[in-house]
Amino acid sequence: MSATTVPHDVDRLLRETAGRYELLGVRSHDRAGCPNVWEAVDSCGRRLFAKRHKNALMHERETTAYRLLAPFLGEGRTPVLVAKDTRSLLVVTSALPGTPVISTALTTAEEQEVYRQAGQLLATVHAQPTAGAPVGNYLPWARERARALARARDARLSDEDIEVLAETTRTEPPPTALAYCHGDFGPRNWLVRRDGDRLTLGLIDFERSHVEAPARRDLMRVTLQLTPHRPDLRAAFTAGYGRDLTPQERAACRAWAAIDCPAALRWALDHHRDEEVIGYARTVLDLLRNPNPVT
Repeated sequence: MSATTVPHDVDRLLRETAGRYELLGVRSHDRAGCPNVWEAVDSCGRRLFAKRHKNALMHERETTAYRLLAPFLGEGRTPVLVAKDTRSLLVVTSALPGTPVISTALTTAEEQEVYRQAGQLLATVHAQPTAGAPVGNYLPWARERARALARARDARLSDEDIEVLAETTRTEPPPTALAYCHGDFGPRNWLVRRDGDRLTLGLIDFERSHVEAPARRDLMRVTLQLTPHRPDLRAAFTAGYGRDLTPQERAACRAWAAIDCPAALRWALDHHRDEEVIGYARTVLDLLRNPNPVT
């Protein structure tokens, strides 16, 4: 495939980075259907990804994370930032070996090992200094709640589902300590590779990383969306993370899950009825109906 099939600014940055290269294909599109991730290989066989961010905030978050977070996660655990163009909102990174966990066949023991390493990676992320990192913006709780319920109606949830969300969000969650967070932590952004019998987990896609309460997204995602029906994976994650969640964190995860659920459904409907995300939202709704959830 010819390099002329990529936008001029992408071609320019790839040439500045890799010299001659071969385009391997478009790997992702934005909501409007425009390509925003391209995979290429240079003359030495090095695989690269060029990525255009949706906005300046996501560009800042990802480039800052490569500077402040990635070095602490360990060699081979994240891609390497090779080049960036802030004006065009572009980055070029190395390709991290492995396959997305979401599309990789794993045994039960391998799944448990993946979640243990996921806990270790997330603990490392949350332990990093927050100085210089982008800070997330919170709306007043009443506005968060009103927006979530409006999205629930827009997603055409049943009156029963909307009442569950309304009741769960009636009280603002307890405050918890802030930390540097990944912001989109889950199997789509976990890459696993096999070295003989050994599994190594890597982490990609830092465009939503910023400072916030871990219960807002990172911990909420693992506890209420990914592991509620898999206590073995919950235990593996907790072992890797190094501690159990506090009662305050569990309560905050529950409240934020109710806020996130309508937005996740709306996103899924806008992205060709993404069944994975719809499944997460339905799982959360089922849990919120339970007056004594394990989380």
